[in-house]
Amino acid sequence: MQLELEFFGPLQDQMGSRAVRIQAEHAPHTVDQLIDLIAATHQGSDALRACHVRLALNDRMIKPNAPLKLNNGDRIAFMSPFSGG
Repeated sequence: MQLELEFFGPLQDQMGSRAVRIQAEHAPHTVDQLIDLIAATHQGSDALRACHVRLALNDRMIKPNAPLKLNNGDRIAFMSPFSGG
């Protein structure tokens, strides 16, 4: 299974990239499992566990601690609060 991850705001700096693709043998079923998968290959992933970070799955916001139902090719965005003009 391939997943596309996007990082916005300060998370982009902490992760060192705006977007990455990861491979998973099995689909993670929780946000914690997804972050564990990311942590195996990417430094800075601890920032993804912050309580203010929000996620969107294929452009739809998901609730914190909601179970994940991921499919091959899904796009997951990690967003921290930030302001812009």
